[in-house]
Amino acid sequence: MSYTHDLTKDLYNSLKHLYPIKPDQKMSCVEIGSFEGRGSVLIQDYLCNNKDSKLYCIDPFDNEYVKGNEKMAFWNSACNGQLQRFRINTCNYSKIIECKGYSDQMIATLEDNSIDFVYIDGDHSPEQVYLDAINMLPKMKKDSIILFDDYSWVKDDIVTAKGIDKFLNESGKIVLLKNYQVAVRV
Repeated sequence: MSYTHDLTKDLYNSLKHLYPIKPDQKMSCVEIGSFEGRGSVLIQDYLCNNKDSKLYCIDPFDNEYVKGNEKMAFWNSACNGQLQRFRINTCNYSKIIECKGYSDQMIATLEDNSIDFVYIDGDHSPEQVYLDAINMLPKMKKDSIILFDDYSWVKDDIVTAKGIDKFLNESGKIVLLKNYQVAVRV
């Protein structure tokens, strides 16, 4: 595997909390923000145990973290070459489906009422985190789960929690977990 960072400790702990027993039924999952695929591999290994399960990995895989956003340029060097590393790291995982593109466009290609689990860890701006959750709602099955990453993340004027809190306040969804990651039942 060719990883430059391990950003999955919180994800693993949240998955164990949300799914104390690894599911064996068919699961359709989405990961928004896949970077090098470490989280993708973890989600497939933990949630996609059924032969018909799949994980859609949505990411533009640009060499910039968030194109055109200078406030997020601090992460650009880590993103350089991420698509090649993602492909190397996930090539032996048959349930992972690469969806190269921006979440606004790629979410629209998913079937309505088809998704059991979504992990939102892409653009950390509050506006985009909120939009990702809102755009995913029609795609989610009843009793599915949305897991947000980096709730307490703050960089310059970017506060991820603002977007998550806006979604929580407007949607009225049941909160299952709230610490560095936030999970809600749809």
